[in-house]
Amino acid sequence: MDAIRKTRDALAAGELRASDLTARGLGAFLGKTSSVLYRRWGSVEGFLHAVGQDGFRMLGDRLIGASVAGLPGVAEAYVAFGLDHAELYHLMFERRYDWEALRAAGSLSELPGLVLWRTGIDTLREAGSAAPEDDARVLFASLHGLVSLALSGRANVGDLSITDREAAVRSARRLAAWLESGGTPERAT
Repeated sequence: MDAIRKTRDALAAGELRASDLTARGLGAFLGKTSSVLYRRWGSVEGFLHAVGQDGFRMLGDRLIGASVAGLPGVAEAYVAFGLDHAELYHLMFERRYDWEALRAAGSLSELPGLVLWRTGIDTLREAGSAAPEDDARVLFASLHGLVSLALSGRANVGDLSITDREAAVRSARRLAAWLESGGTPERAT
């Protein structure tokens, strides 16, 4: 198994944590010296960015599988992915990268995360959205917020009869169904 997939899978399973993502920690985990990260990926940042992009491939596969259930199914799958793979999700969506250094190293071409983004915009356009890019941002921000709230134990605020996961999934499905039916933020004002 290659280093990227091995690291991605360990993060997805919660076997590696953000605090383990140092040159020394990764070298020990991979059974190699940390210099392999620099020789092959240019930096620890370059390696972790590659791991995160492989995570986007994993998320994309999950969302494609859920697309038979429409946008609400995709939204539920997104939230479930974030909750089931919290450490990998953090690397993918919350880690602060040195974008200039990654750009200079040529690491920002053909990104699975951008492919996923464009697919979301196309899906909303096909659903009749008048502003698919804006609606995609609303959907992404909302889903990301729901994952964050559920991971911190705050998604079920006001209704402790359900779990944080249930509250996040229910809200994700509701927002996606609203967007899929042509709802737009303008109608909410």
